[in-house]
Amino acid sequence: MSLFSCKDFLDVKPKGQVIPEKLVDYELMFNSLAMTNLVPDLLESATDDGYSIVGTEANTTAANAYFWRKDLDIDVEIPPVIWANNYNKLYYCNYIINNVLEATEASLTEKKSLLAQARVIRALNYLYTLTAFANAYDPAKNPNDLGVPLVTSTNVTDKVPLRSTLKECFDYMINDLTLAMDDLPLQHKDRWRVTKYVAAGVFARVYLYAHNYVKANEYATLALQSTQTNKILDYNTFASITNFPVPGLNNEKLWLDYTSVAVNANYAKQLLNLYTADDLRLKLFSKVNASAMVYRAGNTTNAGISYPELYLTQAEYLARNNQPNPAMDIVNLIRKNRLPANTANLNLSAGTAAQALILVLEERRRELAFSGVRWLDMKRLDQEGMMPVVSRYPNNDPTATAIASLQPKSKGYTFEIPLKVQLLNSNIQLNY
Repeated sequence: MSLFSCKDFLDVKPKGQVIPEKLVDYELMFNSLAMTNLVPDLLESATDDGYSIVGTEANTTAANAYFWRKDLDIDVEIPPVIWANNYNKLYYCNYIINNVLEATEASLTEKKSLLAQARVIRALNYLYTLTAFANAYDPAKNPNDLGVPLVTSTNVTDKVPLRSTLKECFDYMINDLTLAMDDLPLQHKDRWRVTKYVAAGVFARVYLYAHNYVKANEYATLALQSTQTNKILDYNTFASITNFPVPGLNNEKLWLDYTSVAVNANYAKQLLNLYTADDLRLKLFSKVNASAMVYRAGNTTNAGISYPELYLTQAEYLARNNQPNPAMDIVNLIRKNRLPANTANLNLSAGTAAQALILVLEERRRELAFSGVRWLDMKRLDQEGMMPVVSRYPNNDPTATAIASLQPKSKGYTFEIPLKVQLLNSNIQLNY
């Protein structure tokens, strides 16, 4: 894995290249794609949100993800998808964590802040890596299932560790986030940098994935204490996508990821059917192509953490905690800002907690479509027995015969350790 690192940039001081020494050098590292482009957009191909015209004969990484094939990679001569990028990002994080306290021209507070920001990004990177190459995690059911190698060194001669257990991986992420909280600023100059509220949002996402809904709600509530105003925009005030704020000025965004996971992604018919015709999320963020396919076309830099996501995390906790009415209050808060005031059934209601949970999850899917979290949701919900069969249909027609299906509790929810990683590390444990 370490072979995919930036050793040439950080090891010795070659002519024309910079080795981080001053705090400003470390600050510049946070501007790199390794620290700002985190969501593996390939995982979006595996979700039930999108439709692809690719046929089963296709042999690409995108097709392998779309049809949930065991191996994502098709060529061992190139760096493995997701794995290589994520461990490169982890290398950057580890370098900052291991060295930034030695930076010059900076106060201890400034150095500890950068160290804390790198810890948060490292934790999130591990979460995404786990969602690709490890089973969904429930500490009460499968703590000893294999996770991924926990790499902390930046020395390429160090032996690559074996895969840690899922419990060890999640304990590691939670420890990183815990250590980071006290040293993070309450606000930053832009939404691409980590604050205390961003860390709380990452905490909420980690705990949600691990079925700890009490902790997920606790940290979502903390993240929502951000001083940012207009946490939910009223989409009725925007005539078109041209009037919509760019991501860096979008007050619904707590933290931004450069990843553009939704460019020209066709809506799967099942997702499209969850929206009403007057839903402004369709009006603003989608178009229809020549084949009459509805595709995501606006607000494409949709990854990161948004305030609506945090509100929906609260709503899910409330529904699961037998509080259907407060849960629906949150759902309806979002809906009144996403639909015209005269929409029929604008305000939804639920007679039971079970009904509320279904409505919360449907609203979550509508609101967070193509934002990089659906694969996480599918995996955790499947572990709870709440995911139906997911199928791929020709021409996006659910009445046709499926050409591929992902069954509940299928091993297809976990991809195999990449072939190139297996070649470089013959001792690594496999999923299949």
